[in-house]
Amino acid sequence: MSRAEALGRAFLAEHGRRGELRLRRDLGWSRTADRLLFDRLVDGYPLRGEDVKVVMFRDGSAIVEGAARSMAGARAVVAVPEEAAVGTALAAVAADGAASVVRARLAWEGRRLVWEVRLLIDGDGTWSEDLLVDAADGALVGRRDLRLFCLGGGPGGRATGSGQVFDPNPVQTLDDHNLRDQNDSNGAVPASTYFQVTLLDLAGTGYLDGPWASTSPTSNRAYEPSGQFIYQRNPDQFEEVMCYYHVDGFQRYLQSIGQTNANRRQQKMDVNGTTVDNSWYDMGTRIITYGSGGVDDAEDADIIIHEYGHALHHDVQGSIGGGQNGAMSEGYGDYFAASFYDDALVGEWDATSYTWGSIHYLRRVDGDKHYPGDLNGWVHDDGEIWSAALWDIRMAVGREIADNIIVEAMSLQSGNSGMVSGANWLLTAEQQLYGGAWRPYLEWALDRRGFLPLPSGTVVLSPQDSSPISGTATTLVLTAANHAGKGYKILASRQPGPNPLGPPWNVTIHVGLDLLSLSLAQPGFVGTIGGTGTAGATVLIPASIEQKPVVFQAGVFDAAGNLVELSKPCAIRTGIH
Repeated sequence: MSRAEALGRAFLAEHGRRGELRLRRDLGWSRTADRLLFDRLVDGYPLRGEDVKVVMFRDGSAIVEGAARSMAGARAVVAVPEEAAVGTALAAVAADGAASVVRARLAWEGRRLVWEVRLLIDGDGTWSEDLLVDAADGALVGRRDLRLFCLGGGPGGRATGSGQVFDPNPVQTLDDHNLRDQNDSNGAVPASTYFQVTLLDLAGTGYLDGPWASTSPTSNRAYEPSGQFIYQRNPDQFEEVMCYYHVDGFQRYLQSIGQTNANRRQQKMDVNGTTVDNSWYDMGTRIITYGSGGVDDAEDADIIIHEYGHALHHDVQGSIGGGQNGAMSEGYGDYFAASFYDDALVGEWDATSYTWGSIHYLRRVDGDKHYPGDLNGWVHDDGEIWSAALWDIRMAVGREIADNIIVEAMSLQSGNSGMVSGANWLLTAEQQLYGGAWRPYLEWALDRRGFLPLPSGTVVLSPQDSSPISGTATTLVLTAANHAGKGYKILASRQPGPNPLGPPWNVTIHVGLDLLSLSLAQPGFVGTIGGTGTAGATVLIPASIEQKPVVFQAGVFDAAGNLVELSKPCAIRTGIH
C-alpha cells in the first residue's frame, strides 16, 4: 500500500467511516506538493461527489481532505440491468439532441445505489451529462450537466505565425461602453482595437494547433498554410485566432511564474460551437465551447480566459464539486480574466449584448459582497464573493505572487472544499511558497470578506471602499477595541512586503517607507484612538497612480511612544468605473 493510500485510509478510520480507496488520478507535483485523488468505495462501488485528496508536501508533512460522510444503513440493491438504465437515460435527453453513451457504472448517490450513465449530447453545441437511474426501481433520480458556464445560466519543431486579435476586447481598449455588435459588422469597432500578434509554436499544418491550445473541434476551421491568420471580426475564423492567442499566452504566463503543472496540456476549443449567447467548459470531454449569440463570446478575451479558468481549476483540483466549490470555480474564472488583463470588470464587450446602463460588464471582482451573508445559492452570484477576496489579495501583494498562491491553493484543495476551507488552503499555499512573508495581507483580505475572521480585539485597518472611482475619497477605518485613548500612525506605500525595522522598533512592518513623509502629513494619519476604540482617515488617491495599488498599515503606540500593536496591512486601488 502506498503512503498516500495509507494516509487516506487513516483519514476514513479517524472519522469512523467504512470503505476502501481507489486511485482516480495522480495529479503529480504542484510547486509544493505531490497530490493524489482517490474514490471512496463502499461494497465495491464509488460514492458520487466524495473525493479523498491526499496532499504530501516536500517537508514530509501531509494533509488529507474529504467529506467522509456516513454510509450506515446503505444497502447495495441492483434490480435494474444496465441496458434498461441506459434506455431511461437516453429517453430523458431525447429532446436535447442525439446522444451517445460514454460509460455506465454503478455508484452511490447518498445511501442509494444508482446507475450513473454519462452521455455525450450533440444538440446546439456538444456537452456531457451524467444521468442517475435508481438501480433498485429504474426511476430517473438525478441529472447533472457537466458544463461550467460563463453566464448565469514545450515541444520542438514548430512554426511561428501571425494573427490579428482584440487584446482583450474593444470596450476595455478604448474605454468606450457605447460600442455595439451590429450583427458582427466589421465596421462596429475602430481599426485601433485590433492588434497584430505573434502566434507561437504552431504545428505547421495550416491550422491553429499548438502545444497549449487547439481549435480542432471547431467546424470550418481557419486554414492558412502561410501561418498568416489575419482577419477582421466578421468571419468566424477571427474568434479562432483569439482563442489560440489568449489561451496559449495565459498558459505560458502560468509557466513563467513557476506553475509548470497547471493544465499543462493542449486545451481543445470548439469556437462558435453553439448559437446560444453562452460558453462552457465540459468536465466530461475537457473541451471548451464558445457561443456565437450576441457578441461572439470568443471576441472577448475575458470570456476566453474565464472558461479556461474552469479548465485550470478542474485540472489542478482533480474534480469540481457543486455548491460552494462550484461557486469558487466561477470566482476563479472571473478572477483570472481580471488579473491577466488587469481590469476588475469582466466581459465588457460581451456584456454589451445583454446589459443596460452606461457601463457594461458581465461581473466585476471588486464588489462589496461578504461571506456568508451574501450567499444565495447561485454559483455565479456566490462566485463574486470568492473572486473579490482573490482580487483583494492581488491588490495587496501584486499579480504574480497572488496568482502563484491562488493556483497553488487550487492545486491542494479538493472538490469537497468550500470557501472557508479554500481560504485556509490559501494560507497553506502561501506558507509553502513564501514562508509566511505575505500572510498578513491574506489575513486582511480573508477577514475583510468574512471567510476567516480575525480574533476579537485584533487591530484592524481597512478601507470602506477598496476600489473607489478615481478622484473619489474613501475612508480608512482603524478598529482597536483594546487600545482606546492610545496614539496611532498610518503609513502608506507603493511597496508591499515584509520590511524589518531595526532599533528602536525591532519589528517587521509590511509596507515600505517610500511615502513616509507624505503619510505623516495626511490629516487623520496620525492621531488618538477614540473612546469607542476606533479612528478614521480620509484617503484620496492621486490621479497619477490611478489603477495602481497603494498599501497601508497602522501602528498603535502607548504614551511613551512604544509600539504596542500593528494592524494587518490593507490595500486600495482606484478604478475608472
